[in-house]
Amino acid sequence: MTEWPHIVVAGGSIGGLTAALLLRDLGCEVDVFERSSEALQSRGAGIVVLPMTERYFVQQSRTGERVSLTLTYWSYVDAEGNLLSADPDSFRFSSWNTVYRGLLDCLDPDRYHLNEEMVGFDRNADGVTVRMASGREIEADLLVCADGTSSTARRLLLPDIQPVYAGYVAWRGTVPERQLSPTTRADLVDSMLYQVLVGGHILTYAIAGQDGAVEPGDRLINFVWYRNYPEGEDFDSVMTDVHGERRPMTVPPGMVRREHLDELRRATRALAPTMTEVVNESSDVFVQAIFDLESPRLVFGRVLLMGDAAFTARPHVAAGTAKASADAWALHDALRSTHGGIDAALATWEPGQLALGRAVVDRSRRMGQSSQFEGTMVPGDPAWKFGLYEPGN
Repeated sequence: MTEWPHIVVAGGSIGGLTAALLLRDLGCEVDVFERSSEALQSRGAGIVVLPMTERYFVQQSRTGERVSLTLTYWSYVDAEGNLLSADPDSFRFSSWNTVYRGLLDCLDPDRYHLNEEMVGFDRNADGVTVRMASGREIEADLLVCADGTSSTARRLLLPDIQPVYAGYVAWRGTVPERQLSPTTRADLVDSMLYQVLVGGHILTYAIAGQDGAVEPGDRLINFVWYRNYPEGEDFDSVMTDVHGERRPMTVPPGMVRREHLDELRRATRALAPTMTEVVNESSDVFVQAIFDLESPRLVFGRVLLMGDAAFTARPHVAAGTAKASADAWALHDALRSTHGGIDAALATWEPGQLALGRAVVDRSRRMGQSSQFEGTMVPGDPAWKFGLYEPGN
């Protein structure tokens, strides 16, 4: 009879939860430890939901229900709002919070431990002792580190591997659909809109409302506007919040300084009317710096890195949550194929996930260079499509 391992997951976001649920469903004893003191909230506003992100809901959950909505058209407009192209791609969209809450609801609450920050671990041939900031120590057969771009685990294992600033940020925000004009609502009812700009681009699309509603009129409209800020004074200024604190990666809603919000509103003069209205009506605007990160290895005995802790890609391929979910599914499959044999499973798992991570980072980096610095992004280019494995896939 197979004795499935005890697994600790450090990091309780979408990737960590997906891993925990899949490994639990195999028969493993799984505990998730999240540094935040309360359930996570609205990270990243809207997200593109690639099939891998939603796979657990479709294949494994009790309901089999999706947590996203479909928009038929991927459309490009010019500065006057004229339609340049419209492809019927039927990508799916949601809010980060909707996906996270859906996964969290599938996990036994007693297995999700809040206010527990992993600060270190001791490895041996048969397992790992995980140390928490609280002083708690947990013995496990395997430690899965899904603790994000600022990963403590990666800092301990690969101290020379750090996120590299890409030279630009994403301004983000949402607005209730009902708050927008009839013309703007019509433009966005079944389309994601893109506009190519000099030194950047912007996109806007519908996501689930605060209560998960996906019907037109009850949704939120999300915008993402990529703008260049050279490293140094310009970047430091936009990442410094209203209290004078220099934020490393994100300036949350309500913390962006007035001078930068005012400058953003002035810059909407270059946008199509629909884009302008969405940006100006959004009240929860925040700033998210864009980084690249690549780890040369993922497995360190009975400790592994996954998701953004291992590879952080620019958002242009929309594969951040999908990549983390793919890591989780691959680990599930590897452990199942070895009947719970950890070392053999990790030897199978690592090469494929290294190759996938490198490919996603490389493609998203090339897209970012094209749009932000080279001026070679072309409306309607099929190579620009979202996808984990390739454009459109």
